[in-house]
Amino acid sequence: MKIERRLFKVPVLICFILSSITLFFYSNRFVSAEITSKWMALMIFTSALSCLFYLHKRIVFHFTNPLLLLFIVYFLFVFCRSWIYSSLNTTLLMSLSVLLLLFLLIQHIQSVIPVRYIFATMIFFALILTLHGLLQYTGMIRSYHSHFPLTGHFDNPAGFAAALIVVLPFCFHFVNHTKKYIRFAAIAALSLMAIAVFLSGSRAGILAVAVASVIWSYTKIKNNKTRIILAIVLVILPVVLYAVKKDSADGRLLIWRCSLDMAKEKPVFGHGAGAFNAKYMLYQAEYFKTYPDSRFAQLADNVTHPFNEYFLLFCEHGLVGLGMVALLIIFLFRFYRRNPSNEKLVALMSLSSLAVFSFFSYPFRYPFTWMILFINLATVIASSDIIGNTVILTKGQHLLSRHTPRIGLFLLSTGILTYSLFLTRAEIKWKQIARFSFVKVLSEYDKLYRWLGSDGLFLYNHAAELYEAKEFENSLAVFELCTRYHNDMDVQMFLAANYKALGRLIEAERHY
Repeated sequence: MKIERRLFKVPVLICFILSSITLFFYSNRFVSAEITSKWMALMIFTSALSCLFYLHKRIVFHFTNPLLLLFIVYFLFVFCRSWIYSSLNTTLLMSLSVLLLLFLLIQHIQSVIPVRYIFATMIFFALILTLHGLLQYTGMIRSYHSHFPLTGHFDNPAGFAAALIVVLPFCFHFVNHTKKYIRFAAIAALSLMAIAVFLSGSRAGILAVAVASVIWSYTKIKNNKTRIILAIVLVILPVVLYAVKKDSADGRLLIWRCSLDMAKEKPVFGHGAGAFNAKYMLYQAEYFKTYPDSRFAQLADNVTHPFNEYFLLFCEHGLVGLGMVALLIIFLFRFYRRNPSNEKLVALMSLSSLAVFSFFSYPFRYPFTWMILFINLATVIASSDIIGNTVILTKGQHLLSRHTPRIGLFLLSTGILTYSLFLTRAEIKWKQIARFSFVKVLSEYDKLYRWLGSDGLFLYNHAAELYEAKEFENSLAVFELCTRYHNDMDVQMFLAANYKALGRLIEAERHY
């Protein structure tokens, strides 16, 4: 009994730590205090925990789980494509490996404890985030962004809203509970989260909350007239939200128009991971060259994300990437239909909210979104007769088959942990040298290339330092490398300034 209690408590503790890291971890020691700090903490904790897990647990993964196979195929696709085009991004591949470890870890947690405890844990932390956001809105706690009154521990309201909309559907699991105080608590939590999303001003978040609410209502309400009214409201709501901030919405239409041009150039395999940040602005420039009198002219800006995860996937991984998403959706509905339950329905509602939010924002920029995605996937595929990804081997089985997968995953976890520690050290060092005077830090930038040489912002900062030090040739070379990962108006202006300083006026004019 004591062993069972311990095994029960440990997964809950892991959920607590993962939620704390991905929602609230914040450190000014990183260049991006709100985002990079969360990712670095997640990478270190997940890889360290995986090392311990595979060191002591004799578990072999039989790759018969279609979702796990899909994840591995996507990883190999990104790796092979990057290797073929000589643009291997070690940090990206390590991030994908961490997500794979996180997925396996959450699957194990979900198999050990009832999913309602996981839902309750996520609601608890989402409520803390909600209260923090509401205090920011009232001015009692400062916001991390001067332009937005409500951000939580994120860089803008998008991260705050994304965290709430994926957890909010979990509340529906408890609104029909037999105990009155649990029903009351669930309704109160749901209401507070919905209010916080509304106050954040995230139109994508408001629409996602509406979609989740309508889906739940359809499952509970049998009156056809009421269902029709809900459907009409759901159709009208996007039009109203468009009218609220028309210029912002039109700006996104421009981005989607140019993103489509980018995707059409390489529709099957896409331009490669990270290509949007490096190439999109060229397509936007071409659009305005073709349509100089476009009504979108006053809405153009530096763009690093299409505000649509599907367009991002289409641009970078083409129809192959979109096809993998389609397969994922098919698998999920197949799992649900074979073994439906209230928990699985709630998980699908959360996934639906995330799918809607992904049409208008960038939820997968934040690690908490990935964690909830994996929780939902693990919930939907649980207790299905067509999966069987883990078994505990008996003593009689072959020694090699018993230990090889465990050792492989242990070595992978160890490698990721080592890389994460070095990368974290490099990120902190970068933030430190960014405060110093120009010439003194140039040698320090050179030392960090091994770990941050594929980070577009790092390359931009280094090249700008070289320009200020009047090392125009070196600055030009670094900026040219920067355009492989990050390319916007500021990069082009610096390229032009370098060429001008070197007396190469034709090239300067082209970049200007």
